[in-house]
Amino acid sequence: MTETIMASARCECGALELQVKRAPVVQLVCHCSDCRVFSSQPYIEGAFFQADGCSVQGQTSSTTMKGGAGFDKTYHSCASCNTPLYVTVGALNGAWAVMANRLAPFEFEPQAHIWASEKLDEVTIPAGIAQSEVGPPKEIVETMLATFWGNE
Repeated sequence: MTETIMASARCECGALELQVKRAPVVQLVCHCSDCRVFSSQPYIEGAFFQADGCSVQGQTSSTTMKGGAGFDKTYHSCASCNTPLYVTVGALNGAWAVMANRLAPFEFEPQAHIWASEKLDEVTIPAGIAQSEVGPPKEIVETMLATFWGNE
């Protein structure tokens, strides 16, 4: 039996395609400088998925750096057109954070804005949504660790 594709994401030129077979674990808006450089945007809207529910076809251009927890995070863009598409996060057991604006069909529903301490001055975080000066709020971290590391 074949698993149903929930959503897919493509680069601008169509040479890189990502398929997701599961619902996202969390959805976050990240304001960190690394994500801003990667996306050339003031922030990233990221949907986090378990790695075994994601697949990619096509060639990527990747940049790896250390995240705040000391684990590698690898930013993946299309090798042909350089469209940023996803990040693999070592601190989350290889979870994939996919650029939500590239996913279809998909409705982004952010649970929190993170790294607000690095937010650009011209960006306004909507009232009523959780925000954190650094990483995700504690309850979201607990969900992520339980899901991505199997500590439920």
